Amino acid sequence: MRWAGTPGRRPLLAISAAVAAGLPGGLAGTGQDTFIALQSELFTNVTVIDGRGGPPRPSSAVLVRGGRIQDVGAQGSVAAPEGTVVVDLSGSYLIPGFIDAHASPRTTDELRALLADGITGVRDGAVSLAAFAERGRGGFGEDPVPALYIGGPVLDAGDARRGAALASEAAAVAEVARQAADGAVFVSVASSVPPSWLVGIARAARRADVPLWADRRDGGWLLALRAGSAVASPLVSGDSELLPERARGPFEALADAGRVPGRIAWLERLEPRGPDVDRAVTALLSNDSALLPLLASAAAPLDCPAESATCTPLSDDERTALQAVWPKAEALVQTFHGQGVRLLVGSDAPRTTPLGDGFHREMQLLVEAGIPPLEVLGMATRNGAVALGQLHERGTIEIGKRADFLVLEANPVADIRNARRISLVVMDGRAWALGPDEAWRRVRFN
Repeated sequence: MRWAGTPGRRPLLAISAAVAAGLPGGLAGTGQDTFIALQSELFTNVTVIDGRGGPPRPSSAVLVRGGRIQDVGAQGSVAAPEGTVVVDLSGSYLIPGFIDAHASPRTTDELRALLADGITGVRDGAVSLAAFAERGRGGFGEDPVPALYIGGPVLDAGDARRGAALASEAAAVAEVARQAADGAVFVSVASSVPPSWLVGIARAARRADVPLWADRRDGGWLLALRAGSAVASPLVSGDSELLPERARGPFEALADAGRVPGRIAWLERLEPRGPDVDRAVTALLSNDSALLPLLASAAAPLDCPAESATCTPLSDDERTALQAVWPKAEALVQTFHGQGVRLLVGSDAPRTTPLGDGFHREMQLLVEAGIPPLEVLGMATRNGAVALGQLHERGTIEIGKRADFLVLEANPVADIRNARRISLVVMDGRAWALGPDEAWRRVRFN
């Protein structure tokens, strides 16, 4: 089962925009909700960045009808049916909607915050479908929100504050089956789960046909990969198996003593291009697994910018130490990327980064690590759809897929920060504008 949105209805797919500077020519906010009959729209004179890895295609056109992309091609080559509304997007860039592969929005307002930053799909691994509804997120009315891909509580051991507290491997296996029956799109396993349970959990996930995501923040994600995890996170994992053997004992002693933040002690001893990291690359590639770096989360204590983030600032000495070893985190990203490991983009919002902003910060950090902006955009769109089993519906600009895309004012390939300059978001052929009063309104093409 693959579930997105609210039970019994398709996800609301929308147009979202930072529209303070005005809408592009040919678009107008109605000032109130306005019914839009099924029609064709031809978006013209736009540069398309389709998420498939090819270079931007200037002077392109995208034909949308019934919430789907009907055609994509060079300007003048796309045949539009009679009555098609032409939308001139001269000077703009059209890209797939972003997919945040790791966030836990708790309210409708937080979902709106993601949408306003161009995030049209989000993987929420915090709660089960039942708990989701109980927390007030089960019914959105007519509010435009991103498509949601839901997992159950994180599999945890002992006294779990935010997950499913499990006392045995048998209980963990039963919880996997329960979450799958509840409609979970994936199952997440935390660091506290003993390594000896991982194979049983992975087998249960395969039987239930749900992918396993290893959220192993205190180490052990390499073990989870060997057991069959489809996704591993985070990059700065604290997994001693990625360290040279001579460094593992001293690292574990420091981490256990708590005298140095674990991420700093781990990066200090890491050899980003060493044979121990190569084994991790092999495990990822042999399983066709993806890596969710969460760099913005690892770097968050440098400034702790978000009021909503549960972020513990570092001391001055710790800040200096993390900044000194951060190039190793960047080199580690380069190693995985250079060997062909599939990377995802996730924010860990609002736990350690601000909603929306954390996602864009993650893309910027990946670029600063040496990955070209065009490839980072593919990670933020296509790769997220692949990991969620949704590539047939979203993630790229292709014929037959949902009309789920952003219109940007400037070229994100020239500068990844331009991905923030969102003028429109089109989702499922529906158009919305975020007005000065922060209220969403449908947009009428004319």
